[in-house]
Amino acid sequence: MMTRRAVVTAGALGAMAGTAMTVDAEADAGDADVLQSPDLVSAQALRDIRAELAEVRRVLTEGLLGPSLSAGASVTELRRQFGIFLRGNQKFPDYCEVGSGVFTDIYDWHVRHGQALEMTRQDGRTALRFMFTWLVLRADQDAAFVGIPYDRG
Repeated sequence: MMTRRAVVTAGALGAMAGTAMTVDAEADAGDADVLQSPDLVSAQALRDIRAELAEVRRVLTEGLLGPSLSAGASVTELRRQFGIFLRGNQKFPDYCEVGSGVFTDIYDWHVRHGQALEMTRQDGRTALRFMFTWLVLRADQDAAFVGIPYDRG
C-alpha cells in the first residue's frame, strides 16, 4: 500500500523530471553549435534538480507544518489572551468564548497537527478544548471574535 506522501512526492518528482527534460532539449536545440561534455551537462542537471527539490521541500514544509495564516493568527491571539489570564490568576482559564472563524481555525489546527479533538456541548453551546481551555463557540459574534477568558462560576 502506498502512502499519500509517496504518491504526492512521486508525482512532484515526475513533473520536475519532465520539465527538466524539456528545458534540456530546448537548451540543446538552441546551443547545437556549443558542445559540452556529458559530465558537465549531468552536473548542471543535478544542480538544477537540487535547487528545485529545495524549493519543493520549502513549499511543502511551509504548507504542511507551518500554520496557515488564519490559524496562526487565531492561535497567536488565543495564546496572548491566555498569557494575560495566566499572569493574573496563576492558572490557565477554564473557558474562552470565540467566534465561528476562530473555532474552525482551531479545529483545523488540531487536524493539521494530529491532535486529539475533544468536543462537547455545554449550556447548549459547542465547545472545543484547546490547550487547557474550553473554547466556547459564539455564533452570534464576529467570526474573528476572541473573548476574555474566564473561570467557572
